[in-house]
Amino acid sequence: MKNGQIRRTQSFRRVPDWCTAHPDILKAAPATVATHLAELATVVTNIETMAVTQDAQHRLSTRSSTDAPQRRAGVRDAMRPITQVAKGLTGTVFGISAISKLPKSHVDNDALVTAANSMVENATSFKDVLIAHGARPDFIETLQTAATALKSSVDARGHAKAAAVGATKGIHSELLTGNKLVSFIDVALMPQLKGNSAALASWRNAKRVTTKGAIPVVAPVATSAAVTGPSTKPVVGTVAPVVSATPVASAAPAVTVVPVVTAAAAVAATPTAAAQHSA
Repeated sequence: MKNGQIRRTQSFRRVPDWCTAHPDILKAAPATVATHLAELATVVTNIETMAVTQDAQHRLSTRSSTDAPQRRAGVRDAMRPITQVAKGLTGTVFGISAISKLPKSHVDNDALVTAANSMVENATSFKDVLIAHGARPDFIETLQTAATALKSSVDARGHAKAAAVGATKGIHSELLTGNKLVSFIDVALMPQLKGNSAALASWRNAKRVTTKGAIPVVAPVATSAAVTGPSTKPVVGTVAPVVSATPVASAAPAVTVVPVVTAAAAVAATPTAAAQHSA
């Protein structure tokens, strides 16, 4: 299913849930609403069932999931001993050259099945002589089984593809039916919702088809740039100016301390001179 189909189905599921959560409004609505809700539930079930079928059959219809390559190899392996013996008897047994060559390796599956069935028909006439010269007694049955298996593999892929296409078409049809049912329910509920703005807004939100939200790209980039800038090199550059500006205020105390120390030295020197004078 596509994204829009999935979200529309989700809206179909929300409609019955909303009605269950508002029993008073549902009770006041016409009786046809209950019928439409039951039909909508069936639509949702059908869509979900078809979605599973669509996905499963689509996978089976792909080239990678088929066993046709192995079946092709089985057919050619069953044909090879027949052609090998027939080639050795060509010119000795009249008409046996008709089964002395393998089909080209690039032929499609249907052509290979046809060639195998043709070889079975022609080899039947030479069964005894082929067995007498080394072919297995059941070589005809072996080739028939291999050809049938390849044909079944081809047909199975075609059936799976057809089933997937049918499921896709069915989903589209059920979505259209669901849209009509929701529209009918909306018409029936609207008279009860006109005087109730809260319930009306809730109903419109429940039945609407949401869109997939886009992941914001611009905002994270801007946020990342803002965080990255200051956290690396700019941090060092920012701290340096602050440190260089702050010492201007702290330089004054440093200069002030020097004179204090000098004055103290002068005071300390004065008593010594006075003591020498008295002596």
